[in-house]
Amino acid sequence: MQWEEEMCIISGDNRAVEGKPHRTTVELWCRTRTGHSVTLLVEGLRPYMVVALPGRPKPASEATSGLDFLKGMDEVVAITPLGDKWTPLGDKPHWRVEVTQPYAVPRMRKRIEDSWEVTSADILFFQRLLLDCDLGPHILARGEVLWAGARAPAEARDEVTTDRATAAGRIAEVGGVGLYPTDMVVTCALDGLSKTEPFRTPFVTFSFDLETSIQSNRILCAAAVVDRGGERTEHTFKGEEGDIMEGLTKLIRSEDPDIITGYNIDNFDLPRMEERAGVLAGRSKMEAASLNGWGRVPMLQSENRLFPKRQQNRVWRIPGRIPLDAWWQARQTLRPQRETLKYVSKLLWPEDEDKHKLDIDASQMDREWAERPEEVLEYCVRDTVLPLDIL
Repeated sequence: MQWEEEMCIISGDNRAVEGKPHRTTVELWCRTRTGHSVTLLVEGLRPYMVVALPGRPKPASEATSGLDFLKGMDEVVAITPLGDKWTPLGDKPHWRVEVTQPYAVPRMRKRIEDSWEVTSADILFFQRLLLDCDLGPHILARGEVLWAGARAPAEARDEVTTDRATAAGRIAEVGGVGLYPTDMVVTCALDGLSKTEPFRTPFVTFSFDLETSIQSNRILCAAAVVDRGGERTEHTFKGEEGDIMEGLTKLIRSEDPDIITGYNIDNFDLPRMEERAGVLAGRSKMEAASLNGWGRVPMLQSENRLFPKRQQNRVWRIPGRIPLDAWWQARQTLRPQRETLKYVSKLLWPEDEDKHKLDIDASQMDREWAERPEEVLEYCVRDTVLPLDIL
């Protein structure tokens, strides 16, 4: 079934497709103008870099032996002349060197940088798609529907697009893997993408908060608020720690948010989820995935992008979603004298008691939880609502 729709890109990545000819599929996670989520699998873009002879401009004929050497490398698929391009030393002949997969680009650059001037070799592959196709975050996509879930438009749902086994097979054929936890999965070629006018995207936002034991670090309770187009639903979790974490993860995978927020989640809640998943699951990857598999990818043993990961710059990455810490946004925008949620909420809403933190002593959380668990749970819910209001 052919499909055309306007959507906003949330995040992107790529997958190497095994076999020959070498292929790389770009994954774009999007939210449409009408509100459903789409995983867009884009085919047709080849990883490449651009090379030129070093030093002052030389005729293209002097590059013959060097180009022959490049052609003999295992990673190189094709070399195409691009003609003369401007450089600080003058116009020079340039060549486009296509390679097998995106991971080969930095390796190739390192091997040849003493013999060639290398450019266009440090761009993330899915961002290369946006650059080469002159696209912004808002796009019009035209392609084939591979999967349509319960929240997909009725026109996209038929016997083929709603059959899970058929959809999984068709997704694999175009370089994807399994059923992505989005409302739709669509495949398209490069010429199926075009710019569209920016629009107010109905993002789905998930705000969460954990209350944990000071004595043992275990999670005592949790709360989450899902904001879908301005309509909010509140969710609370208590009981066994594993059940709390599984409940949060099931909620994320069923509600499929674009943005995950909270207050100080970068330094507390996300690291604590990671830590406790490791304690409870041990070496079992799928057990850990049931506790903390928040990535917007299929829940498969072979999938390496299931878990939130902290990057070298201390920013968290959740594949397919955007982690957005309300603490950091408040710190950068308001520059408050104190950065606690209690202080920031009173700064923003000094007269509104409903937007102030409740009176729970977090430094004595074990005692508070033992003596008044319902108040602690209400405190936890309030701490999920306030970050959404702050943002």
